[in-house]
Amino acid sequence: MTMSIKEKSESEEIEWSPEDEIQLFFALDGLKPVGINKYFFMACIADRLSKALNREVSTEAIWSHLKTMYNLDALDELEPLPFPNEQKEFSLPDEFSTLISKKRQDIEEIILQEATKKLETPTKAEVAKAVAKPPTGTSQSSGTSKVQSQSRESPAEKKVDVPKRAPKRTRGSASLESNSSPSTTPPPVVSKRRRI
Repeated sequence: MTMSIKEKSESEEIEWSPEDEIQLFFALDGLKPVGINKYFFMACIADRLSKALNREVSTEAIWSHLKTMYNLDALDELEPLPFPNEQKEFSLPDEFSTLISKKRQDIEEIILQEATKKLETPTKAEVAKAVAKPPTGTSQSSGTSKVQSQSRESPAEKKVDVPKRAPKRTRGSASLESNSSPSTTPPPVVSKRRRI
């Protein structure tokens, strides 16, 4: 699949016979290798030419041969764009100015609230530091009570006791309740008597 450097240089230096050039012009029919889609068109041209000549022809070889016959840069500049490409100054109508200013104020308020929350709530490192080393002039118990009161105030650090869900019962498992359900209890054994 991969071509070596030697093979690649040989494919770029193709000896273009008149028959090869005729097949190239047939491959160029309807496809101009200029403009915005020139690389897509070149892929189609290379495919057509390779099928017509029954050998692989690289796009580099086709580009180099076309550059010897045509000024591709000038042709590329002359090719018009298939869509309008005018640059205009854009501004929203005046109706949106009030919405934009309101949105800016909302964003500033949110940023301010987040900043004040960060300043009010102590970080875990600060709490651990205060517990490990009480402030000077106070006893160990008063230092820990201050840290505990701070941790009680911060809603981010509260731990809520949520009851754990009971494990799910599966078929064949032991019943978790005192009264067992019909799915977990085995059916009663009925013995049949045989007549001889």
